Amino acid sequence: MVLLALTDDDPLAARLAAELEALGLQVTRGKIDPTGEIEDQVKPALAGGARGVVIADGRRTEFWVAEQGSDRVAMRQELEIENSPAMESVLSLRTVEFLRVSLGLAGGAPPAPPPPVEPPPPPPPVVEAERRVAFGVVSGVVAATGRLSPFATVGAGLRVRVVGPAGIELRGLAPIGTQSIDGPKGRIDLSVWLAGGGLVFSPRLAPFGFEVGAGVLAVVLRGTGMSGPGQGQTDQALGLAIYGRAAGRLQLSATWALRLDVIGGSTAPQRPKVGVDVNSQETVTAWGVGFVAALGGIEAAF
Repeated sequence: MVLLALTDDDPLAARLAAELEALGLQVTRGKIDPTGEIEDQVKPALAGGARGVVIADGRRTEFWVAEQGSDRVAMRQELEIENSPAMESVLSLRTVEFLRVSLGLAGGAPPAPPPPVEPPPPPPPVVEAERRVAFGVVSGVVAATGRLSPFATVGAGLRVRVVGPAGIELRGLAPIGTQSIDGPKGRIDLSVWLAGGGLVFSPRLAPFGFEVGAGVLAVVLRGTGMSGPGQGQTDQALGLAIYGRAAGRLQLSATWALRLDVIGGSTAPQRPKVGVDVNSQETVTAWGVGFVAALGGIEAAF
């Protein structure tokens, strides 16, 4: 605010300055040029950024209020009282009250600054439901000691979490085609089937994970050949193998993952043996004591 008076020691101007500063306004004092027009003295003050101009002239006041953000006059008001020292306080209070209302000041204090704009809090993290079951399909190669050469296989596995990363698994491998060896009476076609399950430890890691497992597999060795001229014969035997498994996973999404498995085991507990001559106890072949499988595939978790 700019406060103009005829003299520097005008009592009404001093009272007005105190009242305006109590409102929290910054007051700049100045003197009226009695030879010039009041309007010509007010406009430069408003153009200089003043919110308003108050003129104190002994027993009267005149105030000019500019539009906020410009030097255009939004209000002009004049108040006058009888020439009495006792009325100076009334005039100053009435002037300040008019200014307080005109400037939009509440409770005698300057308007509070707007609260700082705070960004909205981030949404809470989405907690995915624990996926307890995973099913995968794989393909690869199985090799073993013994007379059979490595063969291609396809398989499937089911893993179920029980407590934390620990769970159980079921898996099976089926051969793609058969393997041929020479028997005592001709060619023999052989195939090996494996199925079983055990325990698995599978931590939930992303995007890369690993798992280890161990258990027991049933091994079915099946042979088909000739037992005599024009006579075919099929024989099969069941064995047991213990196995250990290690796998790595690459998580593609919350549901899908690529996986690579390496399985190793032994049929030492019960090695399957087959023959193809019902009239003979001769063993044609037995599957190897040790075996290993390298498999790759995809897995879906639910």
